[in-house]
Amino acid sequence: MYIIHIGVSGFPSNSAPIQRILLTLKGLKILGLNPLVINKHSINIIKYNKINRHDGIPFIFTSLKYNRPKSFIFRNINRLSGVIGETILLIKKRKKLHTAILYTPSFGELVYYRILSKLLGFKMIIQYVELRSSISDRSSFFNKLNDNLFDNKFYFFCDGVIAISDFLIKHIRGKDKDMPIIKIPAMCDFAEFDKISLYKGKPYLMYCGSIAYNEVIEFIIDLYYQLKTVNFYKGDLVLVISGQHEVNWQKIGTKINQYGIFENIIIKSNIPYPDLLSFYMGATVLIIPLRDTTQDIARFPHKIGEYTAARRPILSSDLGELAIYFKDGVSAILAKDYSIASYQEKLNEVLQLGNNLDKIGETGHDIGIKNFDFHAQTIHLKKFILAL
Repeated sequence: MYIIHIGVSGFPSNSAPIQRILLTLKGLKILGLNPLVINKHSINIIKYNKINRHDGIPFIFTSLKYNRPKSFIFRNINRLSGVIGETILLIKKRKKLHTAILYTPSFGELVYYRILSKLLGFKMIIQYVELRSSISDRSSFFNKLNDNLFDNKFYFFCDGVIAISDFLIKHIRGKDKDMPIIKIPAMCDFAEFDKISLYKGKPYLMYCGSIAYNEVIEFIIDLYYQLKTVNFYKGDLVLVISGQHEVNWQKIGTKINQYGIFENIIIKSNIPYPDLLSFYMGATVLIIPLRDTTQDIARFPHKIGEYTAARRPILSSDLGELAIYFKDGVSAILAKDYSIASYQEKLNEVLQLGNNLDKIGETGHDIGIKNFDFHAQTIHLKKFILAL
């Protein structure tokens, strides 16, 4: 019987959603279930066949063209072909389908897949990773409508929920007290880090994230500039940024040039995963600022799992899921609020501690392997799926 991924396409990339999908299915495969990833949409750069395998996980493209067409007309025809191809595939495999795990931001897709699950007789679980209606930059009428419908009506269209945080579990329970829920926060393959040699060179602070979080990236640049201004930190800043958003990239470039610190900031994009892990492991401190907003309190950044696996100390805010799992000065470095002054104060304290940074990183690693390693998480997930 198949456990399939439906929803977002792009497998197998290094993005946080795809890594979560990969580790979910990889863990279930180790436990004897049969996973399958469906990419109904084409992607930009491709070197695959229609049917492929990555890290033991089979994945299939259902669109006519696997590489994204440049023409607007052909691109949309290709998208339609992917939806039709996926539906045909699901119909053909209907007798072997057990459960579909849906990862999507779209309420329309949620309803569509629920109809298919009822017609074809498979269970459907959703990955619930953000309170979408709390995302401030999704302010258009249709985005707000989609997000409010998703957050407030999703429970009518699934058999179970994989929730990423206590906040989202509380939100679900406020809608449906009987909905089957399993909590899976950040997911990481800790064994991957055992194969990696740490990056060696000049000391550096590091952040990894999406260009969509340009406010957070600018915050980190401001923080780094303050540290350089008072001559407290002599190392570099490494930013590994994914995504394409021309305006946001321009904002970041303008700020770096304005401060005159472009020689001290290393920006990387689309680097191989082993290189990313090497950068993690060589960092003085790994930064993941959380804002005091409903959006950040409700989510759990995927990078937290990877940061803990790297055995380097995490710098973040003492709120949301971070406050649940970590203790300031023991297993992480947690600022009391989201402000340059608070983060700078914390860094000023810990950067003088020397070897204690390693101790904080090791303690954070212990918490990570206990709570975020995909092996243990998917043991519970298998039981959850079979009990539906």
